Amino acid sequence: MRQVRQKESLIKVLNRVGFCIIVRPPRVAHFVGFPGDGSRRPSQAGPLRLAPHCFDAGRTSWFVDKETISSYYQLRNAIGEVMPGAKKRSSTKKTPRKSTAESSNASSRPLEKTLVTGPRKKRQGPSIRLSNHKARSVWFQTRATWPVREAPVKTLVSERTRVQKALAPPANISNSWESVGPTNIGGRLTCIACHPTHPERIWVGAAGGGVWQSSDAGQTWESFWNSQDILNIGAIAIDRKSPDTLYCGTGEANLSLDSYPGVGLYRTIDGGQKWQLLASTERTGIPRHIGVIAIDPFDSRHILLGGVGYAEVSQTGRDFGGMFVSTDAGVTWKRQTFISTTNYWCHSIVFHPTKKNTIFATFTEQGSRSGIWRSTDGGKNWTHLTSTLPDSARFGRTSLAISRSNPQVLFAFATDEASGSSDLLLGIFRTANGGDTWKNVAGTHFKEEGQISYGNAIVIHPTDPDIVICGGVDLHRTKNGGQTWQQISQWDLERDDPKYAHADHHTLLMPEAVPDRLYDCNDGGLDVSENAGRTFTNRSNGLSVTMFYDMDVAQSNGLVYGGGAQDNGTVVTTSGSVSSFFELLGGDGGWIVFDPANEGRVYASYYNLNIFRFRGEAFKNVSPPAPKAEKSSIWMAYITLDPTDAQTVFTGTFRVWRTRNDGNNWTPVSPSLDGSSISAIEVAPANNKRIYVGTENGGFFRSLDGGDTWSPNLSSSALPGHTITRLETSPTDSRVIYCTVANFGHSHVFRSQDSGVTWEDVDRGQLPDVPHHALLIRPEEPGRLYVGNDAGVFALDIVSGIWMNVTKNLPNAMVIDLVYHTKDKTLLAATYGRSIWRLRL
Repeated sequence: MRQVRQKESLIKVLNRVGFCIIVRPPRVAHFVGFPGDGSRRPSQAGPLRLAPHCFDAGRTSWFVDKETISSYYQLRNAIGEVMPGAKKRSSTKKTPRKSTAESSNASSRPLEKTLVTGPRKKRQGPSIRLSNHKARSVWFQTRATWPVREAPVKTLVSERTRVQKALAPPANISNSWESVGPTNIGGRLTCIACHPTHPERIWVGAAGGGVWQSSDAGQTWESFWNSQDILNIGAIAIDRKSPDTLYCGTGEANLSLDSYPGVGLYRTIDGGQKWQLLASTERTGIPRHIGVIAIDPFDSRHILLGGVGYAEVSQTGRDFGGMFVSTDAGVTWKRQTFISTTNYWCHSIVFHPTKKNTIFATFTEQGSRSGIWRSTDGGKNWTHLTSTLPDSARFGRTSLAISRSNPQVLFAFATDEASGSSDLLLGIFRTANGGDTWKNVAGTHFKEEGQISYGNAIVIHPTDPDIVICGGVDLHRTKNGGQTWQQISQWDLERDDPKYAHADHHTLLMPEAVPDRLYDCNDGGLDVSENAGRTFTNRSNGLSVTMFYDMDVAQSNGLVYGGGAQDNGTVVTTSGSVSSFFELLGGDGGWIVFDPANEGRVYASYYNLNIFRFRGEAFKNVSPPAPKAEKSSIWMAYITLDPTDAQTVFTGTFRVWRTRNDGNNWTPVSPSLDGSSISAIEVAPANNKRIYVGTENGGFFRSLDGGDTWSPNLSSSALPGHTITRLETSPTDSRVIYCTVANFGHSHVFRSQDSGVTWEDVDRGQLPDVPHHALLIRPEEPGRLYVGNDAGVFALDIVSGIWMNVTKNLPNAMVIDLVYHTKDKTLLAATYGRSIWRLRL
C-alpha cells in the first residue's frame, strides 16, 4: 500500500469504512480492522488468496465498508472480536406464530402421504419477517464480487456471449426449458410506469426478472425481456406525449446489492415489444444502478436520470452515481457536478407538472450538500433547500412526491443517515410553498418503521394534495396533509386478507385517470388498491420473478417441489400447478429438503440457522441449539439428508451439526473448520460414511467416518480460494467428487478422484468465467455432469471432456440450483429472479 503521511487521516478513513484491504504480492490480501471508535490499535487478519481479476494496474488497496466484506465472518473470527456488521432491526421483527404441536417420537407418527390435505391459502408455518437486505448483500457478494463491492457485469455479458457461440447443445436433448412457476407468488419489483390515458396499461421492472407489462391493471402479465444483457431493473419511465415510448434503467438502486449492476439505459418505441440499449454505461458513464428516470413534461427530449455508484469500492474505481442530463432523448448524457465532482448519489427527481423548467431532486453526498435541491431554469442552476430542514448531512436516501392538483405541495420521505445503519426515518417533510420552507409531519407514528434505506416510497393523491401514502416496511396514509397518520397495510396477515400488502415498498403510483387506484411495487410483486389504500389485492399472478436461493423436488412425487425465496418465504406446490404454490415459512426462505421416500416429510428453513421439520400438516422448530452469535454467522444454512437414512441430517454454521433422530437432538460434530460459513455439504450416496464440506473461504474438509472426525483443509493451491458453492459425488464411487466455485477470474468446476487429496480442473476455460452455483449427476447417467451458473446450464460428457450448452430458452437469469427427478426424467432449475424452469430429458 502506498505510504500514508498522516496516520490520523488513515485511521479516520478506516473508522468510516470499517476495513482496509492491503494487497501484497503474490495475490495475498491482508485485512486490517478497526473497532470503529479509534480507541485501539488495528488488528490484522489474513492472508487470503485473491483471484487475478481482483487487480487493476497501479492499484494496491481497496477501502471496503464493513457491511460488504464477503469474508466478514472470517475477519470476525480471525480478529477475535465481534465487529459491527449487518444488523436486523428489532423494530420490524414480529413474533412468530406458534407452531402446530408435533410428537417428538418419530416412531409413533403415521406415515404422511401429502404435505397438505388440499389447497390452502394460509401459511403453514410461523409468519417470519425480516428480509435483511444487508445480510443478503453479503451472501451475494461472497459469490460474485469478492473482494470488491460490485460484480463485473461486463464480464458476465461477454462470457455469456462467448459460450453461446462456442458450446453446442447436446445432441440427445431436443426439448426446451419451460417455466413451471410459481406464478401466484411474486418477487421483488422496483419500479412501475402507467399509460397516461389508459391506466390499466402498466409496465413493471423486477430486481432480477426484467420488464413485464399488463393491459388489465395486473390481472395478467407478459414479458418481452428475457434475452437482454441483464434482467436487473432499477427504473422505468413513460413519455406522456408519446406513450409507446418508454425508458428502462438497469441495475437496482435500492441499496440492496444482491444483484448485478446494470449495463445502461434501454428504450422501446412500440410499447415494450422490443427494447434496444440506447445508452450503455461503458460508453456514456451513466450509473450502473439507475433508480429514477424523469422526462420533462414540456420537452420529451429533455431527460434526467439519477442513480447510485460505488466508485470507491468498485473494481475500476470509476463507477460514479449522481444525476445525468440528456437533451437528445437519451442518446448522449452529461454528468452534473454541482453536488460533487466525485461520487454522489441521486435518489429522486420530479418535474413541476405545470411550471416549465422547475425541477426538484434529492442527493446523498456524505456531507453538507446532501438533501433536497431545486432548479427553476431547467437544470442549469440549482438551489439547496435547507430552510426549516434538519442538518443536510443527515439526509440519506430520500424520495419526493409532487402534487399534480396543487404543485406547490411536495412531500419528502427521508432516511436518517446518522442512524448508524441508515435504516431509520429522518422525517416526512411537507412544503406548501414550492420548497421554500418545510415542516416535518411524521410525528411519532413511524417509530416502528425500519429499513428506510431499502424500502422508500411516497405518492400524493392526484386530486387531493392532503392524501399521501408512503411506505418502508408497511404502508401508511394521511388524509389531512400529515397532521395524523394511519397504518393501512400489514405484512404479516394472511395473503387473502384485504389489509395485507407484502412488506418492503419500493415504488407507489396513483394514476390521474383513476385517482383512487394505488399501484404498490414491493418485495412480493404488485399489490393494488382501488380505494386509496383501504383494501388491497395482489396482482402478481403470472409474474414469474421469484428470486430463489435453492430448491428441491420430492422423489416420491415429481409434482411436489419448491424452494426458499428472497422475502417470499419457502414456497411449495403439491400439484405441479404453476399457480398453486403456497408458503411454508416466511421471511427469506432458506434450504428445503424432501425425504426421498415421502413427499409429506420435509425440512425447510429461513435465514440464519432456523430449521423447521414438516410432517404432513404438523411442523416443529428443530433448529440446532447453537449460540446466538453462531446462528447469526450464517445467512442460509445448507441442509442435506443422509441418502440411506432420512433421519440423519447435516447442516452447518462455521462447524458441522448432525442429528440422527429426525432433528430432535443435534450435536456439533466438527470444530470450527476455517472460521467462515459452511457453504456446501455432500453425503456420498455410494458410501454414507464419506462426508464432504466446502466453505465460503474456499476450504474443503472431509470425514470418512460419518462425521465423527474431520480432516484438515484439503483445498490446496489447486482450488481458487473462493466460495465452494456445491459438492457432488459420483453415484458409483464415493472417492470421486466435483465442486463448483464462485466469483470470477478462474475456472469453476473441479474434480478429485481421491476424496479431495488432489484436484484437477475439468472446466479448462470452456465454461463461462462467472459464478457457478449448482452441480448434478443423474443416477442413471453417471457419465454426465450438469452445472448451473450465472450464464445458464451446461453439461459435461465426463469421458470425452466436452462441455455442452443446455441453456436453450432459459432467460438470462442466475441459475442458483439444479435438481433432478429420477422417475420423470426432468431437470429443474431455480433462478434468482425468473422463478423455476423445467427441462424434460
